[in-house]
Amino acid sequence: MTDEVAVLLPEVEIGGHEIKPWSFGKFKKVFPAVAGQLVPALKEAGLTLENFEEGLASRGAEIIGAAFPAFTPLIAASLDLPEAQVDEMDFDQAVTIGLTIISQNLGRIKNSLPLIMEQFRTVTRGN
Repeated sequence: MTDEVAVLLPEVEIGGHEIKPWSFGKFKKVFPAVAGQLVPALKEAGLTLENFEEGLASRGAEIIGAAFPAFTPLIAASLDLPEAQVDEMDFDQAVTIGLTIISQNLGRIKNSLPLIMEQFRTVTRGN
């Protein structure tokens, strides 16, 4: 699924903002938002590496609702904007941009789950 999405959405302009899949450098910028907010929200919603795509397909609205609080930092980091500017965006535009960013980078988000989960285990073990 993710390879097809990357091909279908290689670069999109929404409301004057160019949205494109993350480069390595961009991923480093968005990683705190992904690891600190998006992935924990997805995990709390019951998504795991094993059921990730099936969960998104079967419980899409619920998953989007769980991820919604992470949209501001995710959009801000992805577009190099201040969070205050993202908060002032039109609601529909911000949601569309957030979903586009997630769709374009679903493979990167999914593939970062093991790394992020290992970081959580290390922190909770006190290592």
